[in-house]
Amino acid sequence: MSKSHVLELVQVYEALFRDALCTYPTLGDEFKMDLARLLRLVEERGIHFLCVDLPSACKHLDRCLSDGLYSTSGLPATRRVSGRVVIPVFLRGLYLKVFTESGCLRSDYDHEAILFLRQILLVGKKVDLDCKPREVFKAIEEFVEVDNLLPEPDQFWSEDCPSDSYPIEFASFASYFDSLEHSGSADKALSVAFTNLDRISGLVSSALGPYRPSEWNFKHGPGAISERTGPVNKYHFVNWSERLESAYPLADCGFHNHLSWVDACDTVLEPGSSEPFSRMISVRKTLTKPRLIAAEPSENQWCQQNLWHYFRERSEATWLSSFISFGDQTLNQKLCIAGSRTGQLATVDLSAASDRLTCHAVQCLFQHNIGLLQALRASRTRYLHQSIHPGLPELMALRKFSTMGSACTFPVESLMFLGVALAAVLSTRKLPVTPSNVASLSGEVAVFGDDIVIPVDSRVLFCRMLEVLHFKINDSKTYWTGKFRESCGVDSYAGVPCTPAYWRSPTTRSPDSIASKVEVTNNFYLKFFVHTAAFLASTVRREYPIPSVSVESGVCGFKSFLGPHSNRHKTRLNGGLQRMEILIPRPTAVVKRSPVTNSTALLQYFTEDPLPGTPWVHGVTQRPVQRVRTGWVPLVDLGYCAETVQRVQ
Repeated sequence: MSKSHVLELVQVYEALFRDALCTYPTLGDEFKMDLARLLRLVEERGIHFLCVDLPSACKHLDRCLSDGLYSTSGLPATRRVSGRVVIPVFLRGLYLKVFTESGCLRSDYDHEAILFLRQILLVGKKVDLDCKPREVFKAIEEFVEVDNLLPEPDQFWSEDCPSDSYPIEFASFASYFDSLEHSGSADKALSVAFTNLDRISGLVSSALGPYRPSEWNFKHGPGAISERTGPVNKYHFVNWSERLESAYPLADCGFHNHLSWVDACDTVLEPGSSEPFSRMISVRKTLTKPRLIAAEPSENQWCQQNLWHYFRERSEATWLSSFISFGDQTLNQKLCIAGSRTGQLATVDLSAASDRLTCHAVQCLFQHNIGLLQALRASRTRYLHQSIHPGLPELMALRKFSTMGSACTFPVESLMFLGVALAAVLSTRKLPVTPSNVASLSGEVAVFGDDIVIPVDSRVLFCRMLEVLHFKINDSKTYWTGKFRESCGVDSYAGVPCTPAYWRSPTTRSPDSIASKVEVTNNFYLKFFVHTAAFLASTVRREYPIPSVSVESGVCGFKSFLGPHSNRHKTRLNGGLQRMEILIPRPTAVVKRSPVTNSTALLQYFTEDPLPGTPWVHGVTQRPVQRVRTGWVPLVDLGYCAETVQRVQ
């Protein structure tokens, strides 16, 4: 499989060098030698060179841009020109448009050269290939190691069902820090910062308001569940644990009415019969590092989605929306570009952030919202099952609050990092924690998961607070000096985006491959790598005659700033709708459902809440089947102007 990947990816590089030649025609000889070097190194090192070595060289380049000085690294493809010239031989012509021969950043550096350098080095970073088993085993070992370093959850999190008389006494952030026996002026600043974090936690809880499950929507997520693989009726709950029952009564939360609950009592396990566990899954991320997620039990997932709806709606309706938007990365991206222009905002990235979020930190964050905290405790999955690594136990008790896969992980960690960021900024500037002072930080602080933007003057205190809370800064992706920044998929230098496009996999007749390749082609085209886009489009058109469309069109096609053109497809006048239509292939997902014969169909109807008149069927959703089907589409949907449509007619 990798041989076909290498073959097409090399052709992509050839097209990228043609794009570079159009911008820098005087570097033609340099680009020929660069391509020859690349081909030789591919023969020696294989696809690893394209997908690992070159991206590593780009990471080093990004750090050099941030430092304003290019330094040698010893990485593949970075051999220096000579003892006097420190820049690499490979892509020397482009490097010299950014750095001097001694490595200093040029005062007249070329933004286009930075973009081409990063594009050439990163194009193969996100190739769709599975990691080798040893890389997966290594990732699982690191997962277990990180979890073992975290403190054990206290009694509140470990008890199955705390009684009403259980004394809920929560330690604050400040008392936790004081218990670490720190001393010195720097630690006094930290003590003040954690005291401010306690006050901000109160503001966060006040903004979110009380949590009542009946006011928010229950639903299932799109991912897998831990009970089994393949299609399953997620609305049929058979293992509602005692922990869930303590905050989410089964009769109220698991059925559409109480009569249905009574009828199902014979098939539903009594609460407390057993406690389900999540299931570890390894999915693709990069060639050398997988992404580990946990498929949650269907009952826990159902309640976690109710919490997710609460977090999302309450955050959007309050002052929290000035710093967090759970469904939109735009705020982080804008501040990332602004930070690269002014140098006053830092972008911070964390290493395995969700795996380091402790139950104690969550407890301190929501100490003023007891109902919410009890629901988070109840819906949390305490045990994780893994059958991937044969050398590790199959079942482990988790110390972390939750894993990737839980619907609560993203909103809770976002609010945690927001609280720490706001406390760090106010403490650094010696401002009291008041609603007006917090609001004044809008435009300086933004959080999306573990992607964080904060003012540079607060970075040191912010990082120290995170370390006390067991988090770890990812230094290789954190930038606070120079003019390079990256956050939420946007890379920017001096206020100019330099985000690359990524190649994924070779083209096949698979509908998934066609749809993915059209998207990838458009990504290259919109960044004006027209030769690369043309090559990728040619690989698709060998399989299907995908049309060209305008850049504003929502139809699956190759986007063009010139509008749709060269579409050799049949057209017709639809007399019933009085419009011109074109016959084109369209990738679509066909989803079928297997009907169910119990009352869960009614719960599914109320949950999905289809619009009146919408075709809807109940049942177990089967895996989507991708198809490429030919259908008639209005010409105007492709972006044809009215005059063109009239001329065709």
